[in-house]
Amino acid sequence: MEKLYNTARTIHDKIVKDMTKRLNNAEIKKVIDAGSGKVSASLLLKYFPNSMVDAIIFPGDNRKKNPLYNAISSDRLEIFEADVCQTTFRKHYDFCLVHCTLGEAHNFGNHFTDLFHHIMDINSKYYLFVDVLEDPCVHFRYLEQWLKEKGYKIIRKKKFRNPHPEHYPKVKYDKYKLEYDSKHFLAYLVARSENK
Repeated sequence: MEKLYNTARTIHDKIVKDMTKRLNNAEIKKVIDAGSGKVSASLLLKYFPNSMVDAIIFPGDNRKKNPLYNAISSDRLEIFEADVCQTTFRKHYDFCLVHCTLGEAHNFGNHFTDLFHHIMDINSKYYLFVDVLEDPCVHFRYLEQWLKEKGYKIIRKKKFRNPHPEHYPKVKYDKYKLEYDSKHFLAYLVARSENK
């Protein structure tokens, strides 16, 4: 029997449910969670019941690894330690979740654009990007412009209010120390172009 983390009361559950409601979730068989944690992995197992999920965590990131192993048990979940910016993913996926990952690129010695481009190198039919709107490390305008220029289709873009804002004091970004409150999430559901 599967053991999943209870996501029912989280804003993240609402976001994934709302953003994927136009998809035929039963047809999605192979899923990748690029920057996994217990919440995102549980959401993928919950909303894509016929899927196998590859959960990718940064090597040695025990703040994600230990809770993930302790909160979830499923024969549909494979957990891998890999730096997305240093890994070539050869599988084809039906769905790629990028859940609050782009803002953490700098935590692991990567840059936002490098991480974003490597995620887009993952061969997936659909991508769901979710991140904190106020995070100064996430460049949404760049993401949106790049997707449009490269012929990806933004199926849906939506802002969600965070009912439980968190304060992030002194986030180090390049040579600056910035602080912000996570008042909103911004989500993009993206489809890969047919000729890619």
